[in-house]
Amino acid sequence: MKVAKLEESTIRDIGHAFGYYDYGTEHGLIDAFPSHDAASAFICGYVRMALKSGMLYATGENGEGYIAYKLPTQKVGLKATLLLAKGFLGSMKIKESIRFMRIMAKGGSGLGKQLDKAKKPYIYVGLVCVREPYQGQGYMRKLMDMAFAEGNRLGVPVILDTDAKSKCDKYLHLGMELAGTRRFGEYGVLYDLIKYPDASKSKMEEDAE
Repeated sequence: MKVAKLEESTIRDIGHAFGYYDYGTEHGLIDAFPSHDAASAFICGYVRMALKSGMLYATGENGEGYIAYKLPTQKVGLKATLLLAKGFLGSMKIKESIRFMRIMAKGGSGLGKQLDKAKKPYIYVGLVCVREPYQGQGYMRKLMDMAFAEGNRLGVPVILDTDAKSKCDKYLHLGMELAGTRRFGEYGVLYDLIKYPDASKSKMEEDAE
């Protein structure tokens, strides 16, 4: 279901789930942020942007899990962009922001930019979060199935990136494929993943007939 409004407490729950994710022995891009709270604040900004843009969906009324994805024709407006910028700039000082951007530049172009350059449409998943009380109950699959269904309907791939092998393995288990990796030195790796649409006829193909 598409989310039209969200309590600030829930937004903070989502931010906390990302900012305090247990990487175990891995080095995730969380290390690029000055603190766990800074990462949480940035994610909160992303959630507000996705909500404003109509890109945020939930598993149900109880909000067990949330997913943000952008369809090929969707645009992010100025007001929504400002919400993300506010989350980013509010999460760290200017020097810390510059450091973060330099770290992110090390990895090179992601799968989305490659597809943009080739002028190939896709659905981009920017956030997947199962709230902590509901983890391990199958809600991650339900969230991804929403995006996969849209990909099948439109006949386009679904892509996302994630910063831990443990997370990557979960997406592989759900049917995605590893399309590449981006390395950030001591700050870890981003895994680019893709799920191609099923072979059945898409809505785009039907509309073309």
